[in-house]
Amino acid sequence: MRLIHPSRRAVLQMGAAAVFAPAIARSASAQGLSGTVRIWTFLSAEGTSPREVVLRELIQGFTAANPGVQVLVEPQPFQELETKFVAASAQGRAPDLIWMRDTFLSLVHARGALANLDDELSDSFRAEVLPDLYQVFANKSVFDGFRTSLPLWPSPAQVIFYRKDVLGEVGLDAPPGNWDAFVPVAGQLTKGDRLGFGLPSNDNSVSSFVNIMTGFGPGIFDAATGRFDVTGPEAVAAAEVVRQLVANGALSRTLLNAMGDDIQDQFAAGRFAMAQAFAPRFQQYRNIAAAYDPAQLSVAPWPAFGDRPPAALLGPYWTVGLSARSENRAAAVAFLETLYTPAASLQWSRVAGLVPDRRSVQSDAFYASPQAEVIRIFAGLLDSPGALTFPQNLPDITRVFPVMNIALQELIGTDEAIGAILGRARASLGW
Repeated sequence: MRLIHPSRRAVLQMGAAAVFAPAIARSASAQGLSGTVRIWTFLSAEGTSPREVVLRELIQGFTAANPGVQVLVEPQPFQELETKFVAASAQGRAPDLIWMRDTFLSLVHARGALANLDDELSDSFRAEVLPDLYQVFANKSVFDGFRTSLPLWPSPAQVIFYRKDVLGEVGLDAPPGNWDAFVPVAGQLTKGDRLGFGLPSNDNSVSSFVNIMTGFGPGIFDAATGRFDVTGPEAVAAAEVVRQLVANGALSRTLLNAMGDDIQDQFAAGRFAMAQAFAPRFQQYRNIAAAYDPAQLSVAPWPAFGDRPPAALLGPYWTVGLSARSENRAAAVAFLETLYTPAASLQWSRVAGLVPDRRSVQSDAFYASPQAEVIRIFAGLLDSPGALTFPQNLPDITRVFPVMNIALQELIGTDEAIGAILGRARASLGW
């Protein structure tokens, strides 16, 4: 059943256009947008990271055009966002809008914590904006006709950041796209205190082990269950890659508790030639570079096994949903739509170096400029033949990454047999 209040579509359409159409926005405000919109996200409206700067500017533009609305950002630890939201929803204290990772959409949807956005979004948004998004992301948010959320910052997510100057030392412009070639190169790049490759091994929101497995393509995930074979030949091959990287010095046996932030800080200090990193942090990596010229930073997909194309795992990535128990739906959806205006997409790109959510925006001259070089690389990865997403029904997501990270730590830090380590991980998952 569609919950549409009188003139509500007009209100939402005007609210979404507020950042670049002040006259329309004033009309929207006059028609009754008011109250507080509470947002749970890992960002802070007071923060200084590029994405936080853009979020703050979008909030300021929206509230200036709609003075009756207060947008209140309540930052949460990103590792706990989804589970805290489910609990808050059950207790009647959920925020209006929630940032979620795609790997948690099934869990949050199953708990009935989200509103169906197709019942809430304005007609113009559904007609003009939804088709303009990257469909691989937008479609994954739909469960049997129920649109749980909207994808934000389309990205190849966990990719390999590398220094062009260091790769140049071995006569390469970029990392090899095949593991057979990548492994020896990573070893050659280890020099003095610098390691050839850095992997987060204690960050429970990602799994480097799974990223390595994506070199076999989407077929690693069972179509019916969403699971992957933890002890199968693909997992064994991924484990052997880890052991080879340890043996040639590319990975350190002592670096077993690294979070994504640890990798980021050590990369800035020159500790790694290459490292797994979250693509939307590219500009942040450049901004904090201390031991190298930030212009030397670039990105590459994950190497493949055999003759497959290099892999670009499109996840985990961020999406934004509306609480099923939102107390201020009209204003919340109006602000949500504001995040996806052409002006907002361009702003995410210019300030934070992100691929725009609206594909049509890439016709802007900015995207042909040298400043947008990496955005063009990211966009190419999204459309590459090796692009894949986590399955919509990936089970036990709160346990998969921690369990596989323990396996990764054991592969790096011990000489225990691969079969024993993977068998223990499979038993832990109950698969």
